[in-house]
Amino acid sequence: MGIAEEQRAFYGALLERYGDDPRALSHRDQATQYERFHRLSRLFAHEPEAFTVHEVGCGMGHFGEYLQHHHPRAAYSGSDVQPGFVDACQAKFPAGHFHTRDIVAALPAERYDYLTLSGTFNVRLSASPEAWEGFVHGMLGAMYALCTRGFAVNFLTSYHDPAFTQENLHYQPPGALLDFVVGHLSRFWELDAGGPLYEYTLRVHRPEAVQARYTDPAFARYFRAKPQATGSP
Repeated sequence: MGIAEEQRAFYGALLERYGDDPRALSHRDQATQYERFHRLSRLFAHEPEAFTVHEVGCGMGHFGEYLQHHHPRAAYSGSDVQPGFVDACQAKFPAGHFHTRDIVAALPAERYDYLTLSGTFNVRLSASPEAWEGFVHGMLGAMYALCTRGFAVNFLTSYHDPAFTQENLHYQPPGALLDFVVGHLSRFWELDAGGPLYEYTLRVHRPEAVQARYTDPAFARYFRAKPQATGSP
């Protein structure tokens, strides 16, 4: 069974058991779920005008409900591999656009200002560490391709109390993650481990979006275009 198929079955079972509840998304409760949302949404806290947010792994649309209260200028949409979640989101947000799809398997044509993902990288289930690393890198690359300003995701940290360790979960070393982000995506990133959970949030910004916020000529030297590849000598 592939990763997407196993996740579809895993979250489908949680949905059947818990219904419209944070536990259907493998959150312990709403308090910890909203703590994660708070740190993800720092990605666009500076936005003065309307913007779009697409949630990968949108689940029951709880992040959309959070946005309605805390970031009402955000236009919310989402994707998920579990059809039951997508149907629930569409019912909650009739004006939004929700899709049953795997964005890594087939990159969508749509583009969004921001993308977020919460919790998906934590539950590894039966996938090997090597397969999971490929899944994480593929997902981060797809999210970067789909955003015009930036994306935010969260991970369980490798710096945690060993008593909390579970074999079917993924604990991401921050250093290895940043090596991938800077080497393949963007040098503009933030790691936020300032909350109480044994987790951290990664926020990645597109260079052009950062440059648009730093228009003083003093910063121009930091946004020089990368040299173009010249091919084989």
